[in-house]
Amino acid sequence: MDIIEFRPFEIGQKEYINRFFGEHHYERADCSFDTLFLWQHAYHTMWAVEDGVLFIRAGYGEQTFFMPPFAGDGASFTHGLALIRDHLAEMGKPFMIKAASPWVVEKIQEFLPGKFNFVEDRDNWEYIYRTQDLINLPGKKFRMKKNHLNSFLRQYGDYVYEPITVDNTEETKAALAEWFARHGDIEEEKQAISLAFANWEALGMRGAVIRIYGRIEALTMGSFLNERVAHIHFEKANPEIRGLYQAINREFLAREFSTTEFVNREEDLGLPGLRQAKMEYNPDHFAEKYDVTLAE
Repeated sequence: MDIIEFRPFEIGQKEYINRFFGEHHYERADCSFDTLFLWQHAYHTMWAVEDGVLFIRAGYGEQTFFMPPFAGDGASFTHGLALIRDHLAEMGKPFMIKAASPWVVEKIQEFLPGKFNFVEDRDNWEYIYRTQDLINLPGKKFRMKKNHLNSFLRQYGDYVYEPITVDNTEETKAALAEWFARHGDIEEEKQAISLAFANWEALGMRGAVIRIYGRIEALTMGSFLNERVAHIHFEKANPEIRGLYQAINREFLAREFSTTEFVNREEDLGLPGLRQAKMEYNPDHFAEKYDVTLAE
């Protein structure tokens, strides 16, 4: 029997689980109920609370891992680490914590010096941009992106921006299905998007489409990670239309998230083309992540 009893994420648990994240105003997408709920099937993610600590377990088989323990008010972070170690040992799995922030690494080194090893997980660092940078594309470092946007505006100045509502949801789903048919099905992402639509209001999702000649050619969805940070969950556009990605990104942020300081646009997964594209938007900084294993 497991030391800690885990369960799947359900929409009614959002407020309770987010309480464990709220105190620290995290910038990381995986420190939010929305991300954990939407991607739980893809990553076999489950949760439990024990002794006032939130535990998030993911993966399966030898790839089972935990996120760092999230200690609630009055609870012990180091006790949480011990429970993770005991739980994985009982399962016969090696100790592995993923997505440890620099703050977590510092605390483990402070409280338990020499007992753990830390390895940078660069492929999963999340890109954090200044919201106003992505809206305004200022200066020389954004010149290429601004040129793409201006080209789009010259050619398609009569485009239509629409928020995603009940009136256009089915058409948006059809546009998504067409996008996946063209670019290859990613079953896990399709499942996450389906969950987003099914729980739209409860999650606080916002979304938008851009129509060109009446046809949906771009769409995006996001939510507030917290009052300072917006999180873009999904973004799709016709890659043959120059500047369309810049247009949907700028319009969506300007209309829905202009009050935020930063935007989290997630990781690049180590894919060279995706890394290049994300770096070209000049991130302000990264939400760094580290793997933690036992020193012995």
